[in-house]
Amino acid sequence: MSRSRFVRSLIPLLSIALLSVVPIGASAQTKSDVDQAERGVERAQEQKAAAYRRYIAAQNDLEVAVTRYEEINDRLEDLTYRIAQLYDRITAYETEAGDLRDQARELVLEAYTSGGTGLMTVAFEAGSIQDLLTSQVLIDRATTRDLADLDRLDAVRRDMDRQRAELAEKEAEVKVLEKEANALVEQMAELFDAAEHAYQDASAAERKAIDKLRKEKAEFKAAEARRKAQQAAQARMNASGAAAGLPPEATPGFKCPIQGRTSFINSWGFPRSGGRKHKGVDMFAPRGTPVQAVVDGTVKMRTVNLGGIVAYVYGDDGNKYYYAHLDGYPSNIRDGQRVSAGTVIGYVGNSGNARYTSTHTHFEIRVGRTKSVNPYPTVRYYCP
Repeated sequence: MSRSRFVRSLIPLLSIALLSVVPIGASAQTKSDVDQAERGVERAQEQKAAAYRRYIAAQNDLEVAVTRYEEINDRLEDLTYRIAQLYDRITAYETEAGDLRDQARELVLEAYTSGGTGLMTVAFEAGSIQDLLTSQVLIDRATTRDLADLDRLDAVRRDMDRQRAELAEKEAEVKVLEKEANALVEQMAELFDAAEHAYQDASAAERKAIDKLRKEKAEFKAAEARRKAQQAAQARMNASGAAAGLPPEATPGFKCPIQGRTSFINSWGFPRSGGRKHKGVDMFAPRGTPVQAVVDGTVKMRTVNLGGIVAYVYGDDGNKYYYAHLDGYPSNIRDGQRVSAGTVIGYVGNSGNARYTSTHTHFEIRVGRTKSVNPYPTVRYYCP
């Protein structure tokens, strides 16, 4: 056999051998892998897009919850103020009613001892002391002054009943709002976690969009804060000279009310519930941060409705310094104790009507222990 014929005879055999080496299904398997990979990419993209949508939804729900929470806080602060007023009025009415009842009993005794047999019959038939006091027999024996006292007693009793009914309504509303506020706190925590998880699941491009959204919202809030601060500054300009505060030379040896770092703004004159104006500066710090005497003097400890746990330092410089919303007092400090500037007299908290706000200490300066002046210039000068 010639060489050329031998080579030609090997070609079919080599072709068969080569075909047996290459898998026949290779082309179909590769396409399936590609399709599956593409579907995986699409699913991943859909998941990331869904993560972005979840973040936006969580943020929108969070803003709604925060807005409602702030509304509840405002209402609770107003209710706390009004409830304190009602307690004061009811206490005053109870005192006045007690005095008037004593006067009325004297009138009854005087009428009886003067020989009024008709009064004895009325007394047995009266359903209550109020019926006896307003009986015609007693009225006939009363003088003009006595009648005025009886009328005043009846008016005080009716007004006191109205005040008690209003107090009960407001206390019931507080319970409802506090329950809603607690539920909102839990909801906000869940929404915050959901938003953070969604952010972690989002794509790089979507995270960039989320970061941009966050920045825009932060800028908007900062602009709103500046606008409110400008309005407050204008209001202070129109107020008395007390807004200017004290110069540093008026408070030698003064210590910052808060130990360590604190955050505060010039909030003198800001509106408060009940038509009040802010007479101090709110100094924000973590709960438990030490609060110290700003000057040498005597410390007084009290618990009040609005301020919660409070402290007063009656300074040797003739001024009075007021600290509100404390979390508590040191165990080694007693009411009426002498303290030096820098002595810890309490801890930052949010007691009183600040229980739904960030922890802070409300600080005031009262010159001559009576006239409030803006403490912001002073704490700005002395605090780090």
